[in-house]
Amino acid sequence: MQSIQDSLLLPQAIALTLSKPVEDDKDLTEGPETEKPKRKPRAKRSKKPAAPMPALPPASSAVSGIYKVQIFYLAARNTNPKAPVKDALWFATYPIIPRVGDCLFHDGIYYQVERVFLYENMGPGWYADIEVTFYGRR
Repeated sequence: MQSIQDSLLLPQAIALTLSKPVEDDKDLTEGPETEKPKRKPRAKRSKKPAAPMPALPPASSAVSGIYKVQIFYLAARNTNPKAPVKDALWFATYPIIPRVGDCLFHDGIYYQVERVFLYENMGPGWYADIEVTFYGRR
């Protein structure tokens, strides 16, 4: 047994003195020997080569990479005094769907794309709704 002064210096000693007595021929760092039941080996999974997922077929209205989109401008969201005062809505076709930050030109005014809402088109219609704001930095 260890003295109280030694156990204050070594917190590990407290745990050893409080546990059940250890035989002299065993190492103190080893825990009690308990046999765990051995697990059965798992069946190995056959790894299949990862095939790329096929892309969705284009909507029926797209002709060789031409995408119809609906574009809308909300006048209330713009504080620029040169911005149009009326809301606007129009349809357009592009070789790619405009992305956020892209600029579009319509009726002599530049607009910047703020948000894009994509649709999964399986029939005739448009591919995306595009919200734009006035682009005054020309």
